[in-house]
This record gives sequence, structure tokens and C-alpha cells, in this order.
Amino acid sequence: MWVAQAYPFQRPRTLLTSGGLGTMGFGLPAAIGAALANPGKRVICFSGDGSLLMNIQELATLADWRLDVTVILFQNGHLGLVRQQQELFYEQNYIASKFMTNPDFVAIARGFGINGYDLSGEDGEPVSIFQKALAEPGPCLINVPIDQAANVFPMVPPGRAIYEMIGGESDE
Repeated sequence: MWVAQAYPFQRPRTLLTSGGLGTMGFGLPAAIGAALANPGKRVICFSGDGSLLMNIQELATLADWRLDVTVILFQNGHLGLVRQQQELFYEQNYIASKFMTNPDFVAIARGFGINGYDLSGEDGEPVSIFQKALAEPGPCLINVPIDQAANVFPMVPPGRAIYEMIGGESDE
């Protein structure tokens, strides 16, 4: 949802999204489909760690087909939107939304033969990492740590209509 709000799209029909319908795991398979349908074009997959874990085996597909997909992984150690709903609508009763063990996604990517970079500080300057990752052929994963309490707005509360969204302009 952050990408839909903030990415500087230049052309129509270049965003594949589930539209916030809670389809964890959608991003990587959608990116694979986009790459197969558009050979020679770089596809960027923005995904959360919870989403990637739903289909992490598809890193093998990226590696096998050497698809030009860059996975930008927003890692907060949670099922982010599940945690957000638990915070806002269920009196902060958190259950099964935080990962007790979160893998080293860069190591996993490299294990599949995919270039991996970590923006948590050890791999260098973020701008140069993005430039390098987007210029090199084949698949790549960039781990981007984010605040575990970062929320995505606007959102529609459970059981409510779209006009009852929170965090939108009508709330301000």
C-alpha cells in the first residue's frame, strides 16, 4: 500500500497489486508473472517479510529462470497488517503476528544463487546498493529493515464500508 501511495509511476498499467485484500504472498508470484510476460524489463517487487515467507520457495523460480526481478523486502519481523489490526481494533491483543524467529533473508537469497543486499548497515550506502541492484541482470533481493510499529494508512476497519476508512483525508 505504501508503494501505491508513494512510488513515482510514469506509465499506466505498471502496478500489480492485490488492492489491500489481505492476500499475503501475492507479491513474488505476481512479479514472476510480470517478468515472464515482459522479458528484458526489470520488475520490482515490494514485499513484506510475512508475505515473502508465504512463498519463499519461489526464490528458486527466480534463480532457475534468472528473471530480472528485484525484491525489495520491507522487514519488520511481523505480519504487518495483521499486527496493525490487532493494535487498532483488538485492544493490542497480539497473537501470532510477530515472528519469534525471523530468517536471514539475504542469506536465503544467496543460498538460491540470488544476489542479496542488506540495508541494515553492513552492505554500505543505500543509494549505491539500489543503483547496483537495479543495474545488474537477473534476480536480486534487498533487505530493508523498517520500524516494527509502522502502520499503513488509510485502511478500512473490519466490517466497515470503504467510506468509513481511517487515516484518510476525511480524518484530518
